[in-house]
Amino acid sequence: TIVEQQPFMDSAERNAMIVPAFERLPPEPCSIENDCSTYLKTNSSFIPQTLEELRACTTRKNCTVFQRSNNWEGHYSTRSQSWLEGEWYETNANATEQQASSVKRIRTIKCFDSLRYEPYVVIRWCPVSLSTNRATNKTSLAPVAPYYDERFYGYGKNKIQLISHLRFMGYHFSVLPKGFIVHNPHVESVAKQTWNNVQENKLHQEMDALYPEFLEELWSMYKGTTDYIVQQCKRPKKKNDKKR
Repeated sequence: TIVEQQPFMDSAERNAMIVPAFERLPPEPCSIENDCSTYLKTNSSFIPQTLEELRACTTRKNCTVFQRSNNWEGHYSTRSQSWLEGEWYETNANATEQQASSVKRIRTIKCFDSLRYEPYVVIRWCPVSLSTNRATNKTSLAPVAPYYDERFYGYGKNKIQLISHLRFMGYHFSVLPKGFIVHNPHVESVAKQTWNNVQENKLHQEMDALYPEFLEELWSMYKGTTDYIVQQCKRPKKKNDKKR
């Protein structure tokens, strides 16, 4: 089960900073790791290091949003294209010109387009906070942020389970301005091969079965204790949708 961890946090501690994630596409698919690593070894600018380089790389279609082709839900809510265009801060139509130029609030994610959203985040882990174990009613020190659940092993559902845990704990999600990460191409890991090989391995099946159980545990643990949970975005109804 989930490690009992209900720290008493103020709102400033319940913030997750999303780091926009991109990936560098290889000129040619590489089947062995030496071929993948050669790109960076022979060209130090292969991975963009500045925002200007990243913009140029995406314009040339050498870079794209991380896993855009095979997991579009994973980073869609970050709105990476708008981020590339400099939309980093909240807009306030009622702000005066002076206020708009002096006070800027980092853009927050109001809702998730998909509950499969799994961004990379920076969260506060220290300082430690007080945590009460319901079974023993004893109070002890605990880190502010939750641990990864080690039941999710190998490949699959590990990032999503952490983001879900943060949601249930009442975290707010903001998008880091100007900073980013870029994934360097590599061959498929053994863990992912195991995940994809459903005929010979049970990893995919086991993680898919564990995840809904994990969500039920979160609900049981945090219901009635969290005032705010980022919700899934409401999809606009199509004209031909029937009213229910």
